Amino acid sequence: MSIKLPISKSIANRILLLQAIHGDPLMRVSSDMPDDVHILHDALEALRQHRNGEPLTLWLGNCGTALRFLQVHIAKCYPNEPITLTGDPRLMERDGAPTSQTTSARILHGENIPVVPDESPYITMSRRLANNYQSSKTKLIAPLRQRIINHQLETDWSSAAFWYEYVAIHGGELLLEGLKADSLQGDRIVADIYARHFGVETKFVPEGAKIFKSSNLQIFKSLSIDFSHCPDLYPAIALTCERLGIKLEASGTERLRYKESDRLEAVRFHEVRNDHRMAMALMAADFIHPFPATTAADQATLECIKKSYPRFAEILQSITTVERRSADGQPTVNAKVVTGSISHITPIRGVNDDNLGKKHALSKLIHAATSEYVWLHDDDVVLPKAVNVQSDKVQCTKADLIILPLKMERESDNPSLLERLQIAEYAAIQELTMRTAKQNQAIMCSGANLIVRREVWLACESDLHPEIPSGDDMFLLEAAKRRGYKISVMDEPDYTAIVRPLTSWRAFLRQRMRWAGKAPHYTDRDIRRYGMIITLANIAQLLCPPILLIKFPIEYSLIRAREKTCTVHHTPYTKKPRTPWYVALLLEILYPIYMLVAFFGGLVRTNRW
Repeated sequence: MSIKLPISKSIANRILLLQAIHGDPLMRVSSDMPDDVHILHDALEALRQHRNGEPLTLWLGNCGTALRFLQVHIAKCYPNEPITLTGDPRLMERDGAPTSQTTSARILHGENIPVVPDESPYITMSRRLANNYQSSKTKLIAPLRQRIINHQLETDWSSAAFWYEYVAIHGGELLLEGLKADSLQGDRIVADIYARHFGVETKFVPEGAKIFKSSNLQIFKSLSIDFSHCPDLYPAIALTCERLGIKLEASGTERLRYKESDRLEAVRFHEVRNDHRMAMALMAADFIHPFPATTAADQATLECIKKSYPRFAEILQSITTVERRSADGQPTVNAKVVTGSISHITPIRGVNDDNLGKKHALSKLIHAATSEYVWLHDDDVVLPKAVNVQSDKVQCTKADLIILPLKMERESDNPSLLERLQIAEYAAIQELTMRTAKQNQAIMCSGANLIVRREVWLACESDLHPEIPSGDDMFLLEAAKRRGYKISVMDEPDYTAIVRPLTSWRAFLRQRMRWAGKAPHYTDRDIRRYGMIITLANIAQLLCPPILLIKFPIEYSLIRAREKTCTVHHTPYTKKPRTPWYVALLLEILYPIYMLVAFFGGLVRTNRW
């Protein structure tokens, strides 16, 4: 998707001040420009119309740049005039110590300030703009000079940081219009930081910069970044680290306490505090959802981002509002969190609080959980007996992801043939799941019953393929294995959850096609190897039916072993858990047929709920 960015208010405000200093017409300020640009523009126009000796009060909102620039400008151009600068209470609280903005204003006014080592990028920007402006003034006629000066306006790298944050956390690919590799802006470094630490790559094209999440991502448990020359990037980067479970050691953040808010505290407590960068960083990271604005606080949040990026909330809403539906066509999913030593997160079918789908709801709730581990359940399972599992037992595994068992049980005393076949198939699948996991070759897991360390889920979130409605469990398994996390099983009756068979062949085949449709996205060696073995064995059976005599005893032994392990008594229908041999044999005969139908159907069918 193509994203329109605002102009850089740092460049725009420096050009405005240069135009005022040199007596040139101020550039036109359009409605979609940041509020800070409007504030400085209006203040400079008011100064031009000011009559000597008349009192003048200039209201600057919460614009620190306007405050610093005008303090210098008034002292140099309007000395001893009764001019008062005022604004929001937060602006008036800012300390009076010189900043890079103060130095920039002096440079724009022509002061010869020596270059110092490790100079702020904002001061370097001011030097280049001042030199360019002076050169054009002496060599060019006014209209051409104005055109060249306006051409120096760039789209804003500081605002782009929130889209880098979004892609790092949620994945996907965005085209950020107008960004240039050769930029005056110091916050251009955001592309390098996100490539190095978060795997978000940047490819410059004529239209701007394409950003996307790289598949070759080295995960850092912690990282250290000096924000001395890029303080505006701190909220986006700090919240990215929090979402991905990365410990951030930040230096050069001393002056963040004197921004539109105390940004160190605002990040810590996830508070907007009428700060445009905090609002956008929290929105991109999914900590807050102020659109549509239903409260005064929501409205205030959307209002404050106009300071630098008026259309941010509108664009963010447009790229995240993608409704996905469950197998029965109903909107999915909200979820609940029971806090404590282990958070139980259970998607609830038919309730979707923001129309963003199951994966989004699951992500939001895991981020909201406060425990070390989260226990995932699908909405339609019967929870296991050990629903109040002791944390000590989970801690003893020292595992990052724990695969828990599932059992399929029929709904009635007279199950249909389809239900019987599914129960038998599920038992074989579950037994294979548990055996391979115990041998450190896990090939399957199910979000219907799964315990995962919260920080591991957050670290793997970007690899869960948000473009595919389902499969977050299998993609989680792949990502955890790829990153070297410890995977364990807890194959005990008390931890077994109950799932129900589907009641129609159409729903059954659609489910299998959906499963098969994810197969091309699997990259794990074990998953691919077992999948290939099973596929070739079933093709061989179709070509040479006597192979059934070899396959059947193996499959039936898996079914019987799983039924023996899962001695669960959640419902009255477990009195006769044994699958008759003739049902298992029929399954063995039919399985290759519907497996191949599902496989090829899944490859050509759009992968959707």
